[in-house]
Amino acid sequence: METQTIKNHLAQALGHQFTNEEIHAFGFWVVPHCIELSETQAQVELTEICEKLCKNVPIQYIFEAAFFGPLTLKVTPATLIPRPETEEMCYLIGQKKGEMQRTNGANLRGIDIGTGSGCIPMYLLHENHYWTFTAVDVSEDALDIAAENAFHTGVQTRIQLKHSDVLSWSELPANIDLLVSNPPYVKLDEATSMHQGVLQHEPHLALFTPENDPLIFYRKLATLCDNECSRRQTPLYIWLEINQYLAEETRELFAPFASAEVIRDLSDNPRFVYAIALPNG
Repeated sequence: METQTIKNHLAQALGHQFTNEEIHAFGFWVVPHCIELSETQAQVELTEICEKLCKNVPIQYIFEAAFFGPLTLKVTPATLIPRPETEEMCYLIGQKKGEMQRTNGANLRGIDIGTGSGCIPMYLLHENHYWTFTAVDVSEDALDIAAENAFHTGVQTRIQLKHSDVLSWSELPANIDLLVSNPPYVKLDEATSMHQGVLQHEPHLALFTPENDPLIFYRKLATLCDNECSRRQTPLYIWLEINQYLAEETRELFAPFASAEVIRDLSDNPRFVYAIALPNG
């Protein structure tokens, strides 16, 4: 099927619900998929894709793929779709690589709490061939997707996937140099303000906090990191993606035992906390 025919079909089928810019963006996914198909096959595929889009199914779930930095990762409704802000955090961590390796050595050991698709450790392992990671999630379905991504990105020998609920932990695994996390931080009563595509199709387990407490995971991570300082000989580097409306409250959880700062994203929103916890043992 010709490119213009595909674009015309998208415009006609989606024009009542989406903007021209959104339809144009869908074309980057749909055209390469349909262009090599026969006319009959392409019509079937286009109809199915447009029906799903009109039901607010994210395009990434339709194609089971998300672009994240240099990687193309598998995503399904068991995992959140990686956001640009999370990719930005990975880039910022890379900018601190020299500092971390000067104090902790080249073979950095990281842990990602709430890994989902595994996007954060996959990116960091892809860029840093001597690093290793433990990727933790409470969802076994999400870990299955992360395992596939680890294999297809070629980092499977340097990542350990762990099924666990961090809220039940009494301590962090030993010998961790870098802790990263993008945990749930949305209260359930904020659901009404969310985009329907997110609310209807992305995993609520990865979006909404238990007990309607947006800081519950950060409070737990702060306690674990604070306790970790007593048995360390090197700094613990901490990177967190945060609720922009609770940036200072989140930073203050780590400030008593670490140098902690809020970092703004490219949209100038307070989006990350970067902390360095020094040994006190």
